[in-house]
Amino acid sequence: MVGVVLWSGLCLALLLRAAVGDHNSSEYSHGAAASVVVMAGRSWEPARWGGEDGPMSPGLREVRSAAAASASGEVSDSAAAGWMSDGWEVLQDQAVSQICRQMLVHFGDASSALVRCAVKSARPVRICEKCNSHFHHFWDAFANLSKDAGNESCSRQLLRSDRLQIVLKTRNFLQQMWTDSQCDACLNENKTAPSIESIIFKKMLNESLNCFEFYSSKHPAPSNYSDLCTKCKGSYINLTECYIRMEKDNKLCIDIIDSMNLTRQLWSTTYNCTVRCSDTIPVIAVSTFLLFLPVIFYLSSFLHSEQKKLKLIEPKRLKHCNSSSSSIAH
Repeated sequence: MVGVVLWSGLCLALLLRAAVGDHNSSEYSHGAAASVVVMAGRSWEPARWGGEDGPMSPGLREVRSAAAASASGEVSDSAAAGWMSDGWEVLQDQAVSQICRQMLVHFGDASSALVRCAVKSARPVRICEKCNSHFHHFWDAFANLSKDAGNESCSRQLLRSDRLQIVLKTRNFLQQMWTDSQCDACLNENKTAPSIESIIFKKMLNESLNCFEFYSSKHPAPSNYSDLCTKCKGSYINLTECYIRMEKDNKLCIDIIDSMNLTRQLWSTTYNCTVRCSDTIPVIAVSTFLLFLPVIFYLSSFLHSEQKKLKLIEPKRLKHCNSSSSSIAH
């Protein structure tokens, strides 16, 4: 009897334990399903997934906060300006040394100064006159980059280390602009000051422009510019002759070319002045001769052909005389 009672008690204990285990398992499954549903709905459980009591590290929390701010469009200007500033000095030290970086900054300052001067002197063109010193500073800065600074090869670090080659492209662009301007033609042998021809041309240009300004202010009406054309004709002719001499000697740069073009526009278009060419009479004489040359040719041909006809046609009286003389001889 006692054995039966003990066996019954043991079986009852086992049944109770199994029921309690099933109840806990169902609660865990329900909680897990709820968490899955919450995550699928893009919500978050701070206590379970890295809240105040969760295991999230500070770095991960900052990354998730930045991502959430970026997604919501709440990124500040300072954060946007330094979006790659963290640890950037390490990459700078790896890419270029401190000495070469100072040379790079100097090259950037010289390049920007040259570009600023060229843009300010674009119209009317005064690049060769105003920007010569800036170009020499720019060229010296690039020459320093091309040299080795002690044991540092700045040329290797800055000129051909990347695919874009910003420094080389900047140098090539500014050098091509200076070459296209032909500024060396207007400078002296040292390329530091204007040449003598350029100074003479500038003096004559100022004389012509001062004359234009003086007589145009006296007679503002376009119909009265005839006085200007008469009074300023001499200075304008001298300026034109000087320009032609410089053109033959290859002494023209973009500053002089642009100045002469604008002066010619003032003279011919604005003031309606003209300069009669000194070779007008010979040109008219040659043109007239060429115009009548075909007439002379055909007239001479006609007269020459008539003379041949007179020689070839024999008169009838001459034929009769010839026949009579032949019969008497027989």
